[in-house]
Order: sequence, then C-alpha cells, then structure tokens
Amino acid sequence: MWGMDIMCAALKRSLASMLPWDIPWYDPSHTVFFAALYGALGVIGLGVLIAVLMTIKHLKKGNGAHH
Repeated sequence: MWGMDIMCAALKRSLASMLPWDIPWYDPSHTVFFAALYGALGVIGLGVLIAVLMTIKHLKKGNGAHH
C-alpha cells in the first residue's frame, strides 16, 4: 500500500491547482505553453456556452420541433 499512498498524494497535489506552481516560470516556453493551453480551453468553453445559449433560445421560440 506504500506505492498507492505515494500515487494518491501525487494525484491530490496535481489536482489541487490547474496552474502548476513548481515549474520555472522564467522559462518563456512554459509561459507560452500554458497561455496557449488556457487560451484554447477558454475559446472552446466560450463556444460551448454560446451553443448552449443559442439552443435554449431556439427551444424557447418554438423552433425545436422541426428541422
């Protein structure tokens, strides 16, 4: 069970924050990578939110019955 404790502790530590604080931020490649990653996730999330809101809007208008 010793190995499982280490694995659970590492998993808990990695899930504690979406932004890893133990990497060297002075290295520009890390900053660029995480900026691009969270930027892409933000754009995807915004697109999903817009799609959901448009779907709800169309369903409330009554356009959901026919294609």
